[in-house]
This record gives sequence, structure tokens and C-alpha cells, in this order.
Amino acid sequence: MARDQPVMYLKFILFLLPLTLLGQINNFPWPMSPMDAQHRISATFDECREDRDHFHNGTDMPLAPGENVLSIMSGTVSGFGSDWIRVEDFAYVHVIPLAGLQVGNTVAQGAVVGHTDSYAHIHLNYGGGASGHPTGNPLLPGKITPFVDPYHPRSTIIQFVRDGTSAAFPGATLSGQVDIIAQAADTTDLLSSIDMNNGIYTIGWALYSADTSEVIRGPHFWFEADELYSNSNINRVYAPGSSTSIYRYVVTNRITSNDFLDCSLYEPGPYVISVMSSDTRDNWDTTYVRVQLSDVDLLPPGQPNFTYIGPNAEGHLQLEWEAPDDPDLGGYILEFSFNGTTWSSNHGPDILTSELTSFTVDGFPQNSYIQFRLKAVDTAPIPNQSLYSDTYGVRLNNNQPTILVVDGFDRTNGSWTSVQHNFATYYSEAIVNSGSEVAIASASNEWVTVTQNLEDYYSVFWFLGDDSRTLETFSTSEQNVISEYLDGGGYLFASGAEIGYDLSAGSPSDIAFLNETLHITYLGDNGNHYTVNGVGPYFSGLSFNYGSSPYEEDWPDHFGVSSNGEIALQYGSGLNAAVSYLDNTSGTFVMGLAFETIDTETQRANLIGRVLQYFAGTTDIIDIQVPEHLSVSRIYPNPFNASVNIEYQLDQYAESRILIYDLRGALIADQQMVNNSPGTYHWTWNAENKMGRSVPSGAYFVQLLQGEARSETHKIVLLK
Repeated sequence: MARDQPVMYLKFILFLLPLTLLGQINNFPWPMSPMDAQHRISATFDECREDRDHFHNGTDMPLAPGENVLSIMSGTVSGFGSDWIRVEDFAYVHVIPLAGLQVGNTVAQGAVVGHTDSYAHIHLNYGGGASGHPTGNPLLPGKITPFVDPYHPRSTIIQFVRDGTSAAFPGATLSGQVDIIAQAADTTDLLSSIDMNNGIYTIGWALYSADTSEVIRGPHFWFEADELYSNSNINRVYAPGSSTSIYRYVVTNRITSNDFLDCSLYEPGPYVISVMSSDTRDNWDTTYVRVQLSDVDLLPPGQPNFTYIGPNAEGHLQLEWEAPDDPDLGGYILEFSFNGTTWSSNHGPDILTSELTSFTVDGFPQNSYIQFRLKAVDTAPIPNQSLYSDTYGVRLNNNQPTILVVDGFDRTNGSWTSVQHNFATYYSEAIVNSGSEVAIASASNEWVTVTQNLEDYYSVFWFLGDDSRTLETFSTSEQNVISEYLDGGGYLFASGAEIGYDLSAGSPSDIAFLNETLHITYLGDNGNHYTVNGVGPYFSGLSFNYGSSPYEEDWPDHFGVSSNGEIALQYGSGLNAAVSYLDNTSGTFVMGLAFETIDTETQRANLIGRVLQYFAGTTDIIDIQVPEHLSVSRIYPNPFNASVNIEYQLDQYAESRILIYDLRGALIADQQMVNNSPGTYHWTWNAENKMGRSVPSGAYFVQLLQGEARSETHKIVLLK
């Protein structure tokens, strides 16, 4: 339940808190015309910026580009740049300074000091910099005038997690050391109130008895946005999932130190927790949540994260992972699957103890494609189990080079919001289904930056999903590793919807990496079409749809070419969806969309097959279209291990053959049938190619040819 009215004794406590005086400035007007009338506020002071990147050090006031920005006070210009100017205590940011103004010039109150740029707002910075005063909140009483704010905040989304982790309690029964997280927002005017897009001025919490007659602990108001806090503290104030427009406060934490609700200090039983928030004009919101405190461990461990799965130096299967930060971690359960659907347990916490972060697995044959996932368990009497890790795929083949699939998809507040995914398997499965016999390893991007070495891999398939500027697509250290890898003769496949968008707005080295290493220029953030077609000798004939599953691809990049790059894919709009580059020793293929959102397995495998052929410098591919229906009578078993039986019918006399294609469209088996008269027949394929050699595990397609007529095709799957 929520109450809009203020809690009077809390207001009295807050009244006793001192307010910081910045300089000698009071009752200043607005920096736009009319200066004596209230205007909109689109972002407030001390808000979370980006993905917990820094505290917002000013107050944003919407104003159309090119409009006059007026000096709040008479004084001296103390600094300026291409998009800002400072007069005494005030800096006006996203503002192009008025031509002719210089440091030391005197300006009058109300004088034009510049014009808004394309950001369409004034970022008013009060104090800080050359002012000689701490950076403060211009919306405090006695500051900007007139300013009336009758709208109260909202803090209706309350979550409880284990202290210092993201492990959420499944309900309102709490135990151990608990962080209280409140998603709260405010507005300062009617227009902004539609989405409550501002941060909170003050937020706090208290613990009450079950009937709320007794305050057990608190109230504590650890966050109050008077002065600018150090950016080093932002992750203590704002919880994961916070961003420029989403504010998730860890209300139990102090600004400069960790704190929590310690359930062990209180008798088990029912209680009430309140979260209280206010704005600078004393508008309050209080949300009450009934909880049960328990002395039983109810919370599962945090999620473990794979860092590497692949061959080690001896050719054995090596698994490495990051342990969750959990005080009673008991160990792990490892599961594997040959098809991504049916899972079996490999080892439990008796083998995979809490001290381990790596393990060598034996017993899986060469050339078998296997998927793995991991979960943690604790030491509670009835052990709690964590969420599964991300799913990674692997295939050992000591006689073939290795492709490394790098999971660089870290964003969980975009189109994809789950803390786990299996997207790495979209890439490894496509490699397998392309017909390639290469070995496959999978790793996190963090593992790559730690190892600083990719030279052992024939090719690297790096996916980034919709990671963007807040999480970075390729960090500086990742760029260095990739550049060294390509210089040494490697091949990079990169997929992500924001690669160009991110790097094009970065440092000169970011732009150089985009242009010279990835061979692309960034042209825009919307492909304007969800069909993609291949271009040129290697990729013509390809066509696929994308963008709706497993998540919506809403902002695919489109590219131009740079440094001898070539267009490889185009959106149906005619804009460029992918750029490739190949020389005598290395190659790149960069997509402006997320590969995992391509509609079907077949389309993904066909694309990967083309990319691998491109890296190999060959074009000997027969592209086939795979119909949905089967015209032969029966194929069994399917999936199969050693052989598959194909039952077919002939309705007229004519020479007949059975053709087997791999996912690249290459004809690998061509069987002339002995019986050519009408009737029902059987033929057994022993998973061998035209040379009598065994073919690898993967998907294949069967087609019956009689005279000039071809049957529809049917997919079969070989599992060894």
C-alpha cells in the first residue's frame, strides 16, 4: 500500500539536516526567456547516468536547438569550450558560446551567452569547475526562482536481494543480510509526469512492527541530493538495471559505505518495511511492504558464469567459470546436452566443490557437439539452487583448427532483459550445421581480455547483441587483442546491432578500430527493413529475415565501407547490413544486426557456411532452398546415429537417385537406385560421403530425383 501524505516526524528530522550554501547566490532566474517564468525540467541533479556510469552533475532544461541561452547573473566569463560556457558559478552545457566572448569578459544578467546545440536542452551546472564552489542542486529552496513542484514522487516497486549481490528473494520472506532496492521516480511538471522521468531528491527506509505502531529501525535517509557525490559511489547508490531513465536505489546503503538490513538481529516473524522518497519541495511518497523475517536460509546462491569451454593444451575438454559471491556456497551441478533440449547431470557438488573454478571433463568422444550449463548450490539443510549459467557449446576435434565463439552480450536492460541466455549456442550450432568439421570453443569477452591471446584459433566469432555505448561493444583492451590477432593472421566474425553506433562516438582510437580494423564506417542506426540479402560472389543468393526472436532487434546499424572493405549483405531497404574484408592472411565479416535473431537454423547455418567459405577464399557452394514438406514416405530413425532408413515410392518408370546435401548446399552423396519401376522401396544411408568417408554430426537434407522431377526435401540429423 502507498500513501501520498508526508510523515510529519520524518519531515522534522529532514528539517534539521543542514543545507549546503553554494557561493553567495540565491534566488536566481531561469537561463532562458522569459527568465521570470517557470520552465520544464527533463533531468535532475544526482540522477544515475547511463548504466551506473556517473552522477548527473547538473539540471537539464529543454530548449529547442539554436535558441538563446541567457546568463543567470552578472559576472565574468571564467571558461568556455565548443559546447559550454561558464559565467561565475554557473556553467551552461550543450550550448555553443556566443561568438566573440572571451575569458575575462563581463556579461550582464539576462545577456545572451550562447545558443543550444542539437541536444536541445541546457545542462545547467551550478558550482564546480572554475567556480571554486562544490557542485550543488539548483532546485533547492532559495535557488532557481520561480520554481513550483506540486507533483510527488513514486516508489512503488520494491525488491529485496542478498546484500551485495543481485540474488533476489523470491517473495516477501527475508533472511540473512538484505538490501532493499526501490525503483523510484519523480517529475517536476505536468508534461514530464507522463513518464516520471526524473530522479529522487531524498530516499530512505525504516523497519516497523507488524502493526506499524513501533519503529524497529530507522528511518534512515542515506541519499539526499544536495551536493554532487563522487562517481566512485554511484554503484553503491544505484542498483544494477539503473540507467538514464530507470532509477533503482539501494536504499539500505550509505553513500560511502555498504549497509543492509540484518534479519538475524530480530525475532523471526512479521514486520513492515517502508520506503520514503521526497522531492525538493517536500512532496512525499511512502510505500509499505509486509515482510516475514526468518532465521532459515531461503536465498539461492548467485549465478555462476562460464568463462571458457574448449580444449586445453593436452586436447582435453576444459571448463572454467566465475564463482558467485555467496557466503555459503556449497558447490556446483554441471549438466550437458547433445541437442539443447534433453539435459543430463554430469557432476554434482561432491565433485564440483565450492573451491573449484575449473574442471577437466573426460568421456566425451571427438567430433561430438555438446552444450553445457552450470548452477550453484549452497549448504542449507535443503540446498538452494541458483539460476543456470549462460549455455555454451563445444566440439573437440584434435585434427582440425578451432573456432572460438566469444560471448560479448552483457546487456540485460535492452530488448533482452533476462540475466541468462543461450545465444552462444546459436553460433556454435550454426558452425556444426554448416558442415564444417572444425573444433569449437566458447568463451566470455572477459576471458579474452584476461588471456590477451587469440592466436590459437583459426577464427573468432564475437557476438555483442544490443550492447551499446553504456557497456561498450569493444573495449580498448578488446580492440588491442583483436587487432593483434588479425595482424597475426586471424579471421573475425562480429555481430551486433550497435557496433558502429558505439565506436563512431568514441575516442580517435575507437574510430580508427572501426574504420581500419573492422573496415566499416557508421552511417545510421536503423536498417529500415527486416529482410537481408547477400551481395557479391561469396554471398549472393543468400536471403533471410531477422529481428523478432529471441528478442526484438529494434536498432540495427547500417554501414559504409572503409579500408578496402566490401559490401556483403544488404537490408531490403538497400542499406548495407554487413561488410567483409579479405587479404592474404586475415579477414573480417561484421554485421550490423544480431545474428541470433535470424529466423531459422537453416538460414543461420547457410550464412555461417558462406562466411567460412569466404575466409577460406573459395566459392564452390551450391545454394539450396529447403522446403517444409516431405514427399518421400518415411525416414527413420531421425535423429540417427550410424545409419538412416529412407522409404520412398515411385509412381512411374524412370531412372531414380537419392541425393544428400549438407547445410551449405554441397552435394555429399548421390545414390543411383537399382529399382526404377513403380513401387515402394527402401535405402539405407550409412552417413558416408561420395568418397566413402564418414561425415560429421549435423543436419543434412534428403531429396529424391526421378527423371527430371525432384521431390521436396527433408531434414535429417546425424548425432554421433
